[in-house]
Amino acid sequence: MLDFLALSIALIISLAFAMLVIYLNYRLAHKPSKSEIKLSTYECGEEIIGEAQVRMNVQYYVYGIAYLIADIIAILILLWAVQSIELSFVGFVGIILLLAITVFSIGYTLKKNMLKWV
Repeated sequence: MLDFLALSIALIISLAFAMLVIYLNYRLAHKPSKSEIKLSTYECGEEIIGEAQVRMNVQYYVYGIAYLIADIIAILILLWAVQSIELSFVGFVGIILLLAITVFSIGYTLKKNMLKWV
């Protein structure tokens, strides 16, 4: 019980200190003037043409997520291959289940044409 009290006191002190620092930063910080020149985007002396926010195609994110998932699966298969002798039957069933889910998900994405470039 005494350990939780000490932990609670340390947590309260640290949160109070963090809030104090944020408050002091807000009150004491230099506030620059809000002129139009200061608020404009600086592009190495070039005149700004068009909007800075361009809509990205969602397909790029789909490929990025697919790449990350493929990397994670490759790492899991590599780790399984290194430890395959020690894992016995449970490890074998686990990797077969992982590969089955992977094959099913790749088949599903190909069936739905999710990887077709727009």
